Parts: sequence; structure tokens; C-alpha cells
Amino acid sequence: MTLPDPYADYIHFIALFAIISFFVVWIAISKGFFKLYPDRQNILPITFKAVVIMFALYLSFSLLLAPILSQLIHVIYAKMHTGQLPPLSIMSWVQLTILIAIFSSFYLYGMAYDKELFKRIWKNREAKSAQSIRFDLGMGILTWLIAFPVVAVIGETVDMLLYYFFKLESYEQVAVRYLKMNLSSFETLIVPLLTILIGAPLIEEFLFRGCLQTYFKRYFGIQSAILLSSASFALFHFAPSQGIGNISLLITLFTFAWFLGHIYERQASLFASIGLHMAFNAFSTGRILIESYFK
Repeated sequence: MTLPDPYADYIHFIALFAIISFFVVWIAISKGFFKLYPDRQNILPITFKAVVIMFALYLSFSLLLAPILSQLIHVIYAKMHTGQLPPLSIMSWVQLTILIAIFSSFYLYGMAYDKELFKRIWKNREAKSAQSIRFDLGMGILTWLIAFPVVAVIGETVDMLLYYFFKLESYEQVAVRYLKMNLSSFETLIVPLLTILIGAPLIEEFLFRGCLQTYFKRYFGIQSAILLSSASFALFHFAPSQGIGNISLLITLFTFAWFLGHIYERQASLFASIGLHMAFNAFSTGRILIESYFK
């Protein structure tokens, strides 16, 4: 019996990546990649208040200040150019300004709260597994070879089931739509690239692995902390406009976040999870740019 498209394409893709996933995970297990060794003496004492303040800073800038600043620029530009909308390049630089403000607020609060604590959140040199920052980044990037096939299989399987039962096409993440909106020129593309390849990994890894996972680990242990931070990371990307399509997004991001949480604990370094996060974003971005070039 011949399967109708797109089911056949989905099944062929899933089967291929399932085989790849099996072998890379088997090799990783045999090499001890997934083993974590609890180090109770190096659990960092970040407080609930500090975690809440860090998230509040991020949300204040991204959900409050950014829309206000964007609206202000729209009004000023419209008055200066007889009702015209500001070009995408200007709005992109607004986004970059907000990112810089977020990083600055994190740094200032971290230095005021406990400078040594936040240094150890980024890179715990006292941990038994401590390596150089270069090694941590390399481990994060290499982990992409293990994580990507697994995430791809799970994501495509869920997409196929959603299409089969609900006739739902797969949804694009907000970041993907943001990138595609700015493909017209290098001037409009540079800030989205900086945001997706550098800004988002730095901010999200600091918040979810550095702050939230570190807090959970104090009370629930390593594995539970990874699961809780991964669930929080996935839910944080929930998009009300996508309805039931969020199922695929949440499951895929939860799987991805588990690998991020694992490599963070394995290396005791945010540079490892940032390396993995950047590798994922770089691959997705490269694919979009290549597809747009050949259209």
C-alpha cells in the first residue's frame, strides 16, 4: 500500500533520523556522556527572589519597554515622514537596544546581589567536572550531533500526528518569522542574526539554566531540576495564536531544553549550553538563508 503525501515524506524522514538517533545515542551512552555525578558541595545558593527579579527584568524590557519604544518611534517617524511606517532596519536597532539593556540590567543586578555567585553560575571552576571555557563551548557544539537527530525525530513525529488527526500544518516559531521578515537586505538582517545567534542563547541560557535550574537543583536534585527547567523553557515559548499547534512546539522545545540542561550540569558551565543553543540556532538560520537564496 502506497502512503499518500505528505505522510510518506514524514515517515521516510522520521525513519532515517530514528536510525541516526539510535546510533548516536548508543555511542554517547557507551562513552558515559549521559552520566552526571552529583556534587552537593557545589550547589549554588541562588534565592527565589533573585530568580524572580532576573525574569522580571527580562519581561519588563521585552514586554513593556520594547513596545513603548517601538510605538514612540512609529509616532515620531510618522510625523516626520507624513504617515509612513519606519523601515525594518530602524526597528531592528530598537531590538538591539533592548537586548543591550537586558544584558546591562542582568550584569548590574548580579554584581549588586552576589558577584561571586553569578560568576560561578556562568562557570563553576570549583566543580569536579570543570574544564576550560573553550572546551565547554566545544562540548556544547558537539552535543548538537547527539541532540539534533533526537529533537528532529520527536518534532517530525508530533507534526505528522497533528496533521493526521487534526490536519494541522507545522508552525514556525516567532524567531523564524522574525528572521524571514528581514531577509530583504544585509542592513535589515544583521540585527536579527545577532539576536538569534547570540542574544537569545545568552539570555535564555542565563535565565533558564543559570538561574532557574540552579535554583531547582537546591531543592529537587539534578535530574528533577533539568526536567522542571526544561518544562519552564518550553512553556515560556507558548504562543496563544497557535492553539493546538503548540503541542509540537512545546514537546520539541522540552526535548531540546533537556539536552541544554544536561550539558550545563555536565560541564558546570553556561558556556556549554550556550554553545549547544547557538549551534541549533545557527543550523536553523543557515537552512532558512539557503532556502531563501535558492528561491
